[in-house]
Amino acid sequence: MAWTAEFPDLDEAREQARKAMALPIGLSSPLWLAFGAAASVGVAWWWATRWTRAVNLEAMAVAAKAQVAAVEDFVERESEAATQAVEATRAVLAAATIIEPVEIIAVETEVPGSVADDLTQLSGIGPKLAAALAERGITTFAQLAAWTEENAAAFDAELSLKGRVARDAWVAQARRLAGEAKGG
Repeated sequence: MAWTAEFPDLDEAREQARKAMALPIGLSSPLWLAFGAAASVGVAWWWATRWTRAVNLEAMAVAAKAQVAAVEDFVERESEAATQAVEATRAVLAAATIIEPVEIIAVETEVPGSVADDLTQLSGIGPKLAAALAERGITTFAQLAAWTEENAAAFDAELSLKGRVARDAWVAQARRLAGEAKGG
């Protein structure tokens, strides 16, 4: 080892080199270099295998044509169904213009389990009139409160009340009593 005597700082340089190789910091680490090389080789292999893979363009074209044909068949079936629906709607509308509308008098039917109100609390309704209203499905203040002017006029005419529904303000009274029955 006589030749090492010519380099007095050789031991110090060796120690610095050993510390630099042992300390994995940033880009100077040999681990980063090894990882980068392995990743580069993996990416290159992946691209090389994808680019060199054989592609059957004729098979792809046949598959695309089959998909287009399926979509065209679907559109044709749906357009036929839509045409039939339009024709059926026209037939129903034509039939509906022939039928005369039936006047519906009852506003609501009695809800099962609901308690009937005492309609005789309303001014102008006695026991006989309350029974006549009950026969027609009107048993609660809420049902009377929901009457429109047309409903009130229809009941007035049906029961021959001669304007008593409007004169005695049954709808307004029923709204007030229905609100009290709810607790408000």
